[in-house]
Amino acid sequence: MNATRYEKHLTLIALAAFACAGGLVNAKTNDTANAGVKATQSKEAIELGGFYIVTQAVSDKGTPWADKILDVRAEVAGVRVREIRIAPMNRNCAHNVTVKAVERLLPNTTVAKVAGKFKLCSYPDDDFAGVIQVARREYIESESVETSASHTIVAKCGTQERLYELPYPETLKFEALQRADPRITALWDLADDVEERAFGKDFSFGGATATQNKERQELGAKFVPEIMGGKFDSGFPDKTCAFADCRVHNAKSALQGYGGVIDEKDPAYVEIVNAASLHLAKFEVPAYSRDAQRAHAQGEVRLKIFFDPATGQVTNVEAESGDDKLQESAVKAAQTWEFQTGITLKSPVEVILRFGFRCPTK
Repeated sequence: MNATRYEKHLTLIALAAFACAGGLVNAKTNDTANAGVKATQSKEAIELGGFYIVTQAVSDKGTPWADKILDVRAEVAGVRVREIRIAPMNRNCAHNVTVKAVERLLPNTTVAKVAGKFKLCSYPDDDFAGVIQVARREYIESESVETSASHTIVAKCGTQERLYELPYPETLKFEALQRADPRITALWDLADDVEERAFGKDFSFGGATATQNKERQELGAKFVPEIMGGKFDSGFPDKTCAFADCRVHNAKSALQGYGGVIDEKDPAYVEIVNAASLHLAKFEVPAYSRDAQRAHAQGEVRLKIFFDPATGQVTNVEAESGDDKLQESAVKAAQTWEFQTGITLKSPVEVILRFGFRCPTK
């Protein structure tokens, strides 16, 4: 038995053992709708010419979704690693999408060396889909996963294209899968490994300065035509979903809210609607808490404020209307206000506060 056949034989034994141990003997191993490997030509071992990884992440905090494309391609001088991030500006401006990018040329190396231990052109492709399918949990749906990421690796092996679809780890019996074939579970680490080698251990799109964000948006804008032209479509699901409002969506859906480089200043604001008539001597607008912003709490809050006309000091504050998540900070701020003395303003007074978001216009 030659080495390749022996390797496949061991994988099949591991798969059978895993299916029995996991109680999933009846699972269908020929269903490749959600995870699999496609080869357009023969199965002979071919040198890795390039690859890219599409990561689709979801979160119940901060930005609701983000798609990343990590593109690794050979050039004359070495290997170029490019990372493109497509994501809403923030949770409250979900239809204002930004595209940011960074890139670096790694000199005097090859794509295979950048991939390191991940031998993308030598995986037993006809077993990969079966192992993933058998590893699936029976009662976990991807829509129930609150914070996670799926990955699709598209490798160019000579004239072949091989595609490895890695679902949310929470939807799999991951530890059992790791025991069955650690080469497969290691694939979830490929994007992080390449990103760290190219851009450093501490790299993050989220930790950028305003200047870096602008530069990354300007670079990202150059790659939008490639994405819209279908260059990375093999790594994205086929599903069209308006403004990428569902977690499974194609590249064009992700870019539906894109209108070019935008100012990423905080869109949250708080204003006193009737400030001119209140004759305030000292005041600060209420804080707009992150919890309230995440809950998308907005609108008007009306307060009744009692004050001492002789000193201008506030003596009592009552919330009359508005979202409960906003009332507490409104009352707390109003208690510190001071009114001008020697005026005809009578206590109590009604104050109207407005909380909201000014998202960029396209």
